[in-house]
Amino acid sequence: MTSPFYQLITFPSSDTKNGTLTMFQRGNSEGSKVPFDIKKVLVTRGMSGKDVRGGHTHHKTQQILICISGGCTVNLDNGKERAQIKLGKPTEGLLLYPYVWHTMQDFEDNTILLILADTEYDEKEYIRDYDEFMKNVTEKNLW
Repeated sequence: MTSPFYQLITFPSSDTKNGTLTMFQRGNSEGSKVPFDIKKVLVTRGMSGKDVRGGHTHHKTQQILICISGGCTVNLDNGKERAQIKLGKPTEGLLLYPYVWHTMQDFEDNTILLILADTEYDEKEYIRDYDEFMKNVTEKNLW
C-alpha cells in the first residue's frame, strides 16, 4: 500500500460584517490546521496562464500551497504515483511532503499563491533535477 504523498487541508473561515477571515495557525485542532511550525512564507504572483513554476522537490521540507486569489493546477509525482490537484479556494491548502516533485501551471488571471514551509531557505535542501529526484526515491526506497 502506498503512503499518501499529499493532503488537502480546509482552513477555518468566518464571514464577518466587513469581509471574510481565514486563519492559518499551527496545530491539529479544528481551528488550527498547519501541522508544522512555519519557518518560511513565500508569495508568488504575476504569473500568466502559460507559466510553469516549481519543477523541484525537497529533502526535508513540508509545505502548504494555498491560492489566496485565482487558481492553478498542481502536478505531483512521488516517483511511483502522480496526481493533479486544482487549487482555487483561499480556504483550501495542499500539504506536500518531502520527495514530492511538483509543478504549478494553468494560472488563472490575478492568481496569488501563498506557500507556508517548515524550513528556512537553504539551496542544498532542493532537488532541481528530475533524474536526481528519481535516484533519491529509488536509493531511499521511498513510497
